Amino acid sequence: MKAGIPSPYESMTVKFSYNDLPSVHALFDRYPGRIAAVILEAATATAEPAPGFLEGLRSLTERHGAILIFDEMITGMRWSRHGAQSVYRVTPDMSTWGKAIGNGFSISALAGKRELMDLGGLNTDESRVFLLSTTHGAETTGLAAYLAVSKTYAERDVVAEMEIQGMKLRRGLEQAAEEAGMSEHVVILGRPSCLVYGTKDHNGNPSQAFRTLLIQELLRRGVLGQSLVISAAHTDADIEQTIQAAAGALQVYARAVEAGTTDGFLDGRPVAPAMREFAEPRRLRPAFVTTMRGSS
Repeated sequence: MKAGIPSPYESMTVKFSYNDLPSVHALFDRYPGRIAAVILEAATATAEPAPGFLEGLRSLTERHGAILIFDEMITGMRWSRHGAQSVYRVTPDMSTWGKAIGNGFSISALAGKRELMDLGGLNTDESRVFLLSTTHGAETTGLAAYLAVSKTYAERDVVAEMEIQGMKLRRGLEQAAEEAGMSEHVVILGRPSCLVYGTKDHNGNPSQAFRTLLIQELLRRGVLGQSLVISAAHTDADIEQTIQAAAGALQVYARAVEAGTTDGFLDGRPVAPAMREFAEPRRLRPAFVTTMRGSS
């Protein structure tokens, strides 16, 4: 979503294609000595790095004197306690971490090599790089949550627990979809520790309306299912409840697919995706208009 970003800043960023190392080569050739950093998610719930891709980025950035940055907001604490960089054995120069390090509390972290982090530290005679804001410096709940999470991860294999429970959830949901004849319309995607789902309409096209219908029917059965991201706190009973709720919801979904529409099945409007550059406009009509007039 780039609206509102000044064009000079936008022009300072160039894009490459994930898992396409030649596209990165081409950028370094096109902008010799001008690329300061390469930043990306090493992986997502639906995308894995091709063999040699991350290693190629590491080699390219080192050769051209650029910084390699991994966005670990999703992968950190889910792919591994040490992030995707540990799983794929490619160490970036810097990495960003989100609220997963505090089990959902408001905390984030920027990690990196000492020579880079020192640029914003106290051991430099140079003009310091801005790395830290203390606007919320007195807010300690996030730090306490991080310490608790770190202690728990040291005592238990939390990622393995999530993967085990995630596999149970995936198998159960896929079986429910198959029994409802909806395997081609509701698909389960991602790693066991970070599952998501896709919804398709009667024509096999991605559908926000059908997604809304599934969420609605899950809610009616006591499950908030806007995603399938598992946690180590989910018990077997939680997973079974989710699978049973999905089995009932998919029966309604199947009827809507057969009808070729969600009309008559939804109680309200389809939910609109917020984190998209383009979304269906929601222009609300005022119920009434009040006119204010000055006294004469």
